Amino acid sequence: MHERPPDFVDLDEEEPLPVRQDTDVDQAPVPLDNGEPADDLDEAEAADDEPGPEGDEEADDVIGRAAAVLKYIVEHIVDEPNQISIGATSDDRGPVLLLSVSDDDRGKVIGRQGRIVQAIRTIVKAATVGTGERVNVEIVD
Repeated sequence: MHERPPDFVDLDEEEPLPVRQDTDVDQAPVPLDNGEPADDLDEAEAADDEPGPEGDEEADDVIGRAAAVLKYIVEHIVDEPNQISIGATSDDRGPVLLLSVSDDDRGKVIGRQGRIVQAIRTIVKAATVGTGERVNVEIVD
């Protein structure tokens, strides 16, 4: 088995989100410890929802995660993994990862009728699901 690149983020290591099974749709909101209903936000919690400078860091983290997944996949497809170059930009669709591989490996990454590159795009989008960002992948010369 191939070693993972040092910047690879293993998504399986994250703790699963807790699931509350004690609530019913028809029930009133469960009070918090301080006696307020669960769906009422206090001012501190409302301030946490406002976009701030940390939003850029989160976007960079999402793009970094997507780039690590992309690099890991492509390294195992191509014959010359040292020729892989991944850049990032943004357009009207959102963040875009720009993948460059050697000329000899380009066909392997694209695949017949674009099936391989479409699968790669699907995996990269799946790796960033729940982040609010839709990271796209393009192959450049």
